[in-house]
Amino acid sequence: MSRLWEDPRFGPLAHELYRRCGLVFEGGQAHLFRKRVERRALEAGYGDVDSYLERLAFGIDPEEFERLVDLLTVNETFFFREPEHFRVLLDEFWPRWRERGEVRVWSAACSTGCEPYTLGMLLRERGWHEGVDILASDVSTRVLGEARQGVYTEFALRNTPAYYRQQYFRMEGARFHLDASVRSMVRFQRINLAGPEPWEPPGRFHAVFCRNVLIYFDLEAKRRVVGRLVASLRPGGVLVVGRSESLLSVPEAPPPLHRGGVVVYRLPEEAENGSEVSPFGWRSHV
Repeated sequence: MSRLWEDPRFGPLAHELYRRCGLVFEGGQAHLFRKRVERRALEAGYGDVDSYLERLAFGIDPEEFERLVDLLTVNETFFFREPEHFRVLLDEFWPRWRERGEVRVWSAACSTGCEPYTLGMLLRERGWHEGVDILASDVSTRVLGEARQGVYTEFALRNTPAYYRQQYFRMEGARFHLDASVRSMVRFQRINLAGPEPWEPPGRFHAVFCRNVLIYFDLEAKRRVVGRLVASLRPGGVLVVGRSESLLSVPEAPPPLHRGGVVVYRLPEEAENGSEVSPFGWRSHV
């Protein structure tokens, strides 16, 4: 239970944000939460903060609720972030997947699209861009709109090698425009990973990326999200989380696999006779 929920003024809205999106605000984040909500109430033209809090907490203004989620979610991202994950995916797993037909990947918290677009560039360099389906999703409609445009500042390209800047970006003023050949490889969809609604997987994927997101959830929300991500994997598929994140305390996670100095979580291949489905969606031998 979050201490912020005990706040008689801000608690109901904070709890509703957790219920609907899994967001938790503790310590300094709770102070930032209050300040941002107060500022947004004034920007939205409400006469007082209390009426704003009440309307959002009780679902009276759903469009404004989404705008507040956009304001409160952390959307920092950049191209070629934690590149060792891409290297392991392409070197260790992708050749085998390609032999079996179309390869499907889900970037489950894509923010402004740097992660799925990085994968797209790397695939084009290897000549593997055909027969690929890349889904990118986020809870924020604002960042999804920016991702579809594919226009970035220098800050987003701060880790991008010079070759990729020259090959895949066009400079206009102070903005970098990503080439259409890469943008066309990715389809975008709004998905709330931690929402209370019944879960229907958006597909079955060989790889699911959910990096540097789970650290913002408490254990209950983290278990719910990981269970949903795992339910979206194909047998033999891998779940990739951030370098600073661990799923050792999450029983829904598949077994960890150490490759190339990083850890991924991989479902076993389709089970043979004598195997059974585990309660967490992956199979184990008996």
